[in-house]
Amino acid sequence: MIKRHYPSFHEEVLILKLKNGMQVHILPKEDPYYSTYVELSIPYGALDLNYQVGDQTFETPYGTAHFLEHKVFAMPDGDAFAMFSKMGVDANAMTSYNQTSYLFMATHHVTEALTYLLKMIDTHYVTHDNVESEKSIIAEELKMYLDDPNVVMHNTLMEHLYFNHPIRYDIGGTLESIQRIDDQILNHVYDSFYQPSNRLIVMAGKVDVQEMVSFFKTYDQENPIKHVKPKTRYPKEPKRVRVKYHVEKKPIGISKMMIGFKLDVKRLNPKEQIKREMAMAMMTQLLLGPSSSMFESLLREGLINQQFSMSTNIEKNAESITLYAESNHIFKLKKRLVAFLTGEGEQALTEDAFNRYKKVFLGQFIYALNNVEHKAYLYGKYYHLGSNLFEVVDLLQEVTLLDAIAIYRELTPQRLSILIYKKA
Repeated sequence: MIKRHYPSFHEEVLILKLKNGMQVHILPKEDPYYSTYVELSIPYGALDLNYQVGDQTFETPYGTAHFLEHKVFAMPDGDAFAMFSKMGVDANAMTSYNQTSYLFMATHHVTEALTYLLKMIDTHYVTHDNVESEKSIIAEELKMYLDDPNVVMHNTLMEHLYFNHPIRYDIGGTLESIQRIDDQILNHVYDSFYQPSNRLIVMAGKVDVQEMVSFFKTYDQENPIKHVKPKTRYPKEPKRVRVKYHVEKKPIGISKMMIGFKLDVKRLNPKEQIKREMAMAMMTQLLLGPSSSMFESLLREGLINQQFSMSTNIEKNAESITLYAESNHIFKLKKRLVAFLTGEGEQALTEDAFNRYKKVFLGQFIYALNNVEHKAYLYGKYYHLGSNLFEVVDLLQEVTLLDAIAIYRELTPQRLSILIYKKA
């Protein structure tokens, strides 16, 4: 067992490296913590559509990762959720662009729940019939999301920004793509990505460390095989955007707009990539965050409402900045924002403003670690990115105003796509 101490955070991380390749990272907390949070994550998500195992390449339909997440809960004796519920354990799962996570929170029966979680992951009960029956369930889930105009708008903007990259499609896939998923595809994906050597378990909160050491020693002896990890392949993506400007009339109560900037993908090491992500987040908040001068001005003039937001998206081989706004003066707002984002806004990126927000950003990041669920999620996220959660604060200290300005200068008209839903 490896022990790592982070005095600045009053944190200790205990790392178990199993012979089969699986890693277990324990972030123990004493009283007053009474619950244990467990997250098993696999670096396989919605973007891992095309992958290579050995000399062979395999291609899967959009939404395969999300579909497999659903089927992992299928057990020969029924649905796994029912068993977790009997234990009094709150279990869940989620699929992102880059990983799939299976998690639970428990106050009692932690070892029993962990045993069942691993049994569920290891069993893989996928048949032709239960795959076919799942399609209607996932289709209803997709239709529910497609009833939300904001979800449709975001998906459409991604299609306008990208030609080939799988980020063009919703994590759940499309109504057409899920029909092409079958048991053979899911079995091959499972065999390729879900083996112990590709898993990380993060435990946070109240943990009996010695019991867990014994537990995973036994599990390692029973599951000794170490597999070769597959490699995801991405299609070539042009630098230009696919659709620069699109206006469509919709039966909505107020006009909506999304602006997207397609950024260059930088070939950076994990630490430099995380610094870029943080610089991008700080830059957007300085420009148009709730406390920025431009946000207050647009709000005062009645050009935006409180639904206004700006977000950064850094995924594998795809980086973008998107903005969402509602307005009764949508074209006037468009003109103001485009001018501000492609030149005029650089004057808002001052040393004083940057240093003030950097302190705020740091405080928010550290405060979020008080929540064991959020801490475990971030720990897994940065692990899969090749870094460490408790080193991220040091990286944040290295981010400079020049980093933020450099990203701002990437926001050029050539990289811009605008989508407007005009009130009919």
